[in-house]
Amino acid sequence: MATIKIVLDQRRVKKDETYPIVIRIRHIKKYFDIKTNYCAQKIQFDEKKQKIINNIEANFDIEEQKDKYSKRIRDFLKENSFTTFDINTLKKYVLQKPTEQLTIEEFWKEIIQQLIDSGRNGSARSYSITLSVISKIIDCNCKFTQISYKDLIIIETTLLKRGVSFNGIAVYMRTFRAVCNRAILYDIVGFEWYPFRKYKIKKENTVPRTISLDDMKIYFTNQIQHNDKLYKSWCIGKLIFMLRGINLVDLYNLKKNDVYDDRIIYKRAKTGKMYSIKILPKVNELINEFSDESDFLFGKLVNQISSKSKNLNRNADEIKKLNKKLKKIGELLKIAEPLTTYVFRYTYANIAKQLGFSKDLIAEALGHQYGNSITGIYLEMFDNDVVDKMNEIIYQKIQ
Repeated sequence: MATIKIVLDQRRVKKDETYPIVIRIRHIKKYFDIKTNYCAQKIQFDEKKQKIINNIEANFDIEEQKDKYSKRIRDFLKENSFTTFDINTLKKYVLQKPTEQLTIEEFWKEIIQQLIDSGRNGSARSYSITLSVISKIIDCNCKFTQISYKDLIIIETTLLKRGVSFNGIAVYMRTFRAVCNRAILYDIVGFEWYPFRKYKIKKENTVPRTISLDDMKIYFTNQIQHNDKLYKSWCIGKLIFMLRGINLVDLYNLKKNDVYDDRIIYKRAKTGKMYSIKILPKVNELINEFSDESDFLFGKLVNQISSKSKNLNRNADEIKKLNKKLKKIGELLKIAEPLTTYVFRYTYANIAKQLGFSKDLIAEALGHQYGNSITGIYLEMFDNDVVDKMNEIIYQKIQ
């Protein structure tokens, strides 16, 4: 049971021989203190009554603070009446700032931590970068109600002056909008405040970064020797394509127990969606080549990338290193478009489109939303056979 009382913190004596007065919260055999900004000498403090002698104003203020924390303890105990908890869990709850007092920056950082805790490091990094960019343009250390439509225009104008494209600005604005939407859902601010009701996020049409079917044939049919420093990167590019444009984090996190007979079945780290991919003969060869004693399916490949890593920049740095090597391979093969993991994923979609496959079928293969709900229902029922056949046809075309 948690207890709360007002005490002198006699571990910390000041030069004037006074001690800090703290609110001490104890649970089982451990406790933590909360400062009150008041001090007193031993002879000035009545331990039994938990009061400063002859200081009504200070005692009233300290009691108000104690009452506030007492209420939080009661609320916590109600919510956790049938569960065990430690002193740190209690402390975190008691010291939390009320939602209505949260600043944009504080709430934004809470979201980033939630994303990290749930293994969504790519999203966490995007939110972190956006906060860093926007907080240098407007003050985010304020309440949501202090931000207006005018501030959104200031952000957009400032970024345009810096040479950021409309699509680049759109990425930042969509993230900021998502933070605002979540703040409304959490009742931190009312919907009547919402500045994005008037603001329209602008975007430009971009040319997809893909390579041709002939270029992909060149990539697959040319040989890179096993002892070449580019060999592993070359194989990773092939795996991304043959596994239907698989995300690199998901590729590196595939485990041996994700293989069921002739299929790889895994859950995508970003969305939690389940995928089932038939293993092509060449994929099976690479599984045998890069398997080791670890639990990872491709243990001998560079597998530092992890959806569970707490370092937001580590994964991005590893992807940059891989993309540099893929770009080098493309230059050696005289492929005009700089190769990246992104290029392999969307080249798969582009080749599928050129071969006449429907957008809905391609969306299913890549894990995107269906454009047609009826087709979506059909694919939910028959996706394995239909998508397997498409994948086999695409692979045959690049041999």
